[in-house]
Amino acid sequence: MTISILYASSTLSVVAESKLKGIRIPRKYRGVLLFLRDAGIAFLFVCLVLLTMFAYTGMWPPLVVVESNSMMHGEDNLSDIGTIDTGDLVLVKKVDQASDIETYLEGYVSGYRSYGDYGDVIVYERGGVSAATPIIHRAMMYLEINPDNSGYKCAALKNVPQTKWSTLNTADTWDNLTSVLIIHDVGWGGQSVTIDIRAMTTSDRSGFITKGDHNSAIDQMYGAAGPVNVDWVVGKARGEIPWFGLLKLWSTDTLGSPAPPNSVRNLWITIAMIVIAPVVMDIVLTHREKKRIERRRALYAANTEDRSKVEKRVEGEEQKDPPSRP
Repeated sequence: MTISILYASSTLSVVAESKLKGIRIPRKYRGVLLFLRDAGIAFLFVCLVLLTMFAYTGMWPPLVVVESNSMMHGEDNLSDIGTIDTGDLVLVKKVDQASDIETYLEGYVSGYRSYGDYGDVIVYERGGVSAATPIIHRAMMYLEINPDNSGYKCAALKNVPQTKWSTLNTADTWDNLTSVLIIHDVGWGGQSVTIDIRAMTTSDRSGFITKGDHNSAIDQMYGAAGPVNVDWVVGKARGEIPWFGLLKLWSTDTLGSPAPPNSVRNLWITIAMIVIAPVVMDIVLTHREKKRIERRRALYAANTEDRSKVEKRVEGEEQKDPPSRP
């Protein structure tokens, strides 16, 4: 519906022209006025959609483009609706505190899932540097550093079955993790995710452990400086528009991994439908309007012909029987 109002259909033109004639606007300017009217309506509609997104997310801009395949599921580089794939536009909602985010371990217990796995997907600035490209990965757990900086506690582990996690140091508990923590059977690939707690303590910071669903290791193993502080978190993912982010990535040459072939195909098919649908609708509406006008003309002609016949018959009768004089 949004796109269709960008086209000045013949039906709309007929109605608009009849109104414009009443205010004596030259015919050569009517097309321009109709275009400006339709463009203005489209612009207002887009502004309304963006304002609605801003009101929901509390962020501007409310959408981010996914540049790489780090959140994709599967090894065949094919996108799926419901997962975060290369070229998707993702709606990001602002978060104010750590409790606004449900981690993988918490989701595993509660059953909460998003984008094909447990827990929330967050967008954060690596090292808290706003100039760097944000990262969109899943929040696996929240680690709270112990007062003596000797280890961490992870409150979510308290409710997770013991078969789901283990540590190299058998003396470690959920509230005193000091060695290597292993989370078993994670994600679509059933991976074992390793978190080196000893390396985390050097950061002297509490925060989230994050991981791309497609990656084999957590972000903190790829050079991220310890846990992700909640102040670094831009927001959490809430909804997506598939494929259309590829247009931005192509135009800015920022595609971080090959575009999924089925995303490219679906994008062009969708664009073709968006372009063709209003044209087809315009043809159908114009044809229906012409048919309606033809029916009205035919009905008017029939009524005029019947009225003419009646008048002739009356005149003939009056000539045969002239009115008598008193």
